[in-house]
Amino acid sequence: MSSHGPEHPAGAHAVSTWTLTPRALLPGHPAAVLWPYLLPGVGGALVWLRSHGIERGQRIGLAGLNTPATAALLQALPLAGVTTVLFNRRLTGDDLMAQAGRAHVNRILAEPTHPLAKRRTTIAIPAVFPDQPVADATPLTDTNAALVLFTSGTSGTAKAARLSWAALRHAADAAVQTLGLTPASTWLGCLPLDHIGGAMVVLRSGRGGGTVMLHERFDADAVTQVIDGGAIHGLSVVPTMLHRLLAARGERPWPTTLRCLLTGGGPLAPDDIARSTALGLPPSQTYGLTEAASQVCTLLPTEAAAHPGSAGRPLPGMQVRIVDEVIQVRGPALFSGYEDAGVVGEPLPADGWFSTGDLGTIDDKEFLTVHGRRSDLIVSGGENVYPAEVEAVLERHPLIAEAGVYGISDAEWGQVVAAVLVARGPPPDDDQLGGWLATNLAGFKQPRRWRWAEALPRTASGKLQRHLLGA
Repeated sequence: MSSHGPEHPAGAHAVSTWTLTPRALLPGHPAAVLWPYLLPGVGGALVWLRSHGIERGQRIGLAGLNTPATAALLQALPLAGVTTVLFNRRLTGDDLMAQAGRAHVNRILAEPTHPLAKRRTTIAIPAVFPDQPVADATPLTDTNAALVLFTSGTSGTAKAARLSWAALRHAADAAVQTLGLTPASTWLGCLPLDHIGGAMVVLRSGRGGGTVMLHERFDADAVTQVIDGGAIHGLSVVPTMLHRLLAARGERPWPTTLRCLLTGGGPLAPDDIARSTALGLPPSQTYGLTEAASQVCTLLPTEAAAHPGSAGRPLPGMQVRIVDEVIQVRGPALFSGYEDAGVVGEPLPADGWFSTGDLGTIDDKEFLTVHGRRSDLIVSGGENVYPAEVEAVLERHPLIAEAGVYGISDAEWGQVVAAVLVARGPPPDDDQLGGWLATNLAGFKQPRRWRWAEALPRTASGKLQRHLLGA
């Protein structure tokens, strides 16, 4: 097993990169019950945890960054038999302190530059863990709480979602199977490790093997350069990242070595789907959520041409249905419920179906298309308006880079459509934009009010915070 780095790709914006190649374990190895493959430093991380009095049954906060040490801890903490609570580096200090207070943790491990380390007593995570044999492992079992993540809170206060080891294991194994990952695969990790999408890159490696090329942060030029080097077979991004990658690539086709562009965290703009496809690789859109340990459905590249805009079919073991237009999911990767102070207060319904609050449709071949959130739905004059649909149309305008659509109260119509727009260069004047809208959107879908902004409000993972658009 090897760890190379940090490297700084020439011409990139000083983005540290590490190549983490796991070692396959023999059956019967004390760690193999959880991880058939171990990333570099996991054995050293487990020894370090024990030296700080961290024992089975505790709840440990992890305020990590995208570093080999945090990646090793994501595998070592389950081997120590503890529940890991992740803290998002991009939150404010006040938000992090509030979440730490709700998390009911025994200790917090923190990278020294993480904002939580500046506000609360933590155990400093070293720069690197030595690569040594695993000793004194007391692994989690299926029913143990393995991971707690605060959901991104796009519509209000974040909730703490508890995932059991069984849920994480199933999610990782189903993704390995669906994506066709092998020990020879190399996946680029540029999503934050404190989000489920980033953490699952590491967890999938432990379950199915495969090298992780870890970037300390996303930088479109750095990612483009690594991709063009031919070593990367797949990467996980959110729509904003893909949009920036496409801008960085220009007309250069994707290399044939890149086999999967896995996208999640929101719908892709139709133009970005078309541009990526024209460069030789359609994006693999997914539908997932923290409460399901990331992926629920995935659209494979071979299916994309026949199902444009779809999020694909359910992963093995997962089920999806539509009730009153709302997507419900069920399966072994689902969370145990929402917790507060370490106690689950909002468990799953008895029948196991979790109502996501997202709106969607399923065709006769089980392909899911996501239309937005029920809470986002605008009802104007009795007509339903889906913000994501209007945003997609607005973003086809040559002078609009991004659009965020929301509803505002109106005495006559109940609600009318409003938009916050980010210009691509000088914005069009109101008359020009109004005329363009009249030819591209039905009357009840047209924004009656709009304003221009430098950027849209987004969460740390890139999701649009629609509830802030009207602020």
